[in-house]
Amino acid sequence: MAKPKEASWLEFWTPVAEVLGPRERLAVSRAPGTTGPVVALVHGLEGNWDSWRPLIEALTGFRAYALDLPWRAGNPYRWRQHGTPADWLRQALDLVPEPVDVLLGHSFGSNAVLEHLATSDGTRIPSAAVLLAPFYRPESLTVDWRLHDAALAGFRRVIADGVGVGLGERARTIDPDVLTAMVDTTLERIGPVGFLSLFLQFVGTTELALADVAVPTLVLAGQHDESLAGNRATALAAAMPTATVRQHAHYGHFCHAEQTGDVAAEIAAFLTNTLMNTRSATPRTPVP
Repeated sequence: MAKPKEASWLEFWTPVAEVLGPRERLAVSRAPGTTGPVVALVHGLEGNWDSWRPLIEALTGFRAYALDLPWRAGNPYRWRQHGTPADWLRQALDLVPEPVDVLLGHSFGSNAVLEHLATSDGTRIPSAAVLLAPFYRPESLTVDWRLHDAALAGFRRVIADGVGVGLGERARTIDPDVLTAMVDTTLERIGPVGFLSLFLQFVGTTELALADVAVPTLVLAGQHDESLAGNRATALAAAMPTATVRQHAHYGHFCHAEQTGDVAAEIAAFLTNTLMNTRSATPRTPVP
């Protein structure tokens, strides 16, 4: 049962598009607010479009559309056999009723954005992008069973963090054994295909033509978030000259939900500077 605050907030979102295909469902909802540049929100693996609530409440002056993508929570992971994350993202972007100025992704969603920028045919390209807690593999990091096992252990830790964030204040008082059981149940449901979807995306980042990406991109991550820890952040910055990579000691993997104020302030400052002199910053007639 949804909390009253969440239910109240969701009532203000407007469904604008939904496609029930033979294999997957795609949908788009518009957040409250009718002025400013258009931002498309790309959730992470096992996330939901409504996971953006804290950030969008703090990030004002933008018109936000949340994409509901096949890697949502509870999905059976059939989507990976029928398209890459960038393929699915492009299909969802086609449902947004106006041109998108900014792509904003989290975790797996960030990497879908990264893949889209590096492999696009020149269409659906935003004026700016923001990647929260993406993952990147430097070329020096050999793909072997040791890396596979380390990634699987890291995947478990991220899922555990996600369960904790979802529980909110209850995570502080819940029995540790119960919390462990919840994480185990989540991992069992996701299964190997879910993990491998993420692992293969991680491995493939090295092969993306990021030097050819012309879109100004802000990358935010925690210094201790292993998805971009150490030389991974340095390697991403070197591979993608248009990216500004910033790490903070107090940011976690779910920084948009836990360090919301700081993240919103960084995003707003970056987008204000980036969009100030672009056509995308010109006011448009709001979509009714």
